[in-house]
Amino acid sequence: MKVNKLGELFALPLQSAIKAQSLALQETISFIEQFGLKEGEVKTFRFKAERVIEERKVDPETGIPETKFEVQPFEMCIPILALVQPPSMQLNEMNIEFAVEVVETKIEPIKSDMIPSAVLGPSLASSRSFFTSLSQSNPTTMKVNMKIVREIPEGMARVMDTLTDLLSGIPKKAESVTKPAVIEIEKVHGIGRELGAILRAKGILTTTDFLKATETPESRKKLSKALNVSLKRIESWREKAKLLEKNEK
Repeated sequence: MKVNKLGELFALPLQSAIKAQSLALQETISFIEQFGLKEGEVKTFRFKAERVIEERKVDPETGIPETKFEVQPFEMCIPILALVQPPSMQLNEMNIEFAVEVVETKIEPIKSDMIPSAVLGPSLASSRSFFTSLSQSNPTTMKVNMKIVREIPEGMARVMDTLTDLLSGIPKKAESVTKPAVIEIEKVHGIGRELGAILRAKGILTTTDFLKATETPESRKKLSKALNVSLKRIESWREKAKLLEKNEK
């Protein structure tokens, strides 16, 4: 029976959750390196085929339209990772229930340079204890129910939005001499290519389409659920879309 500090026993489930998430991410990266990359280059699946091209012309002498069909060869090159879904496992929530037997109680003051010691109070984290059965009911037994929930901080969400824009391959500072008449939905900061493809499949191709599709609170909630993003991000994209259209005028 190993005796540890009480604080170490409480920290053990948290450390296990972090390690489990790290191992899952390592497996995902290993899969990508094994199946999707070769010496730093993307592995691709290539195939050749033929397609029929329809060409319509008007005879300049008779004015009668003519339709011609021509068979042309073509070749496709598809990244392997676009065909095979990488295993992506994430730990979103973990419920833990355990019991701790306190052997020796140690009370130590919590030290802080910012908060007065009278406000902080004592700490029992250094008390000597060990894991025990949940069925025991000794006076020194503590039954603990712990819930670990994974939440993404707002700062990390902003960083992920920036990384998504980089993946789309659209340079932020590059501007054409003649501005386009419409603004594509992928131009909205944070949407990127992957979410842009989902929106295009729903008929939302431009910022104008997006603003029309999210005019009402009900439509915004519906789109938020369909994209599996927070309602706050939908509102943020609306503001960015409005700003893009304002700068375009």
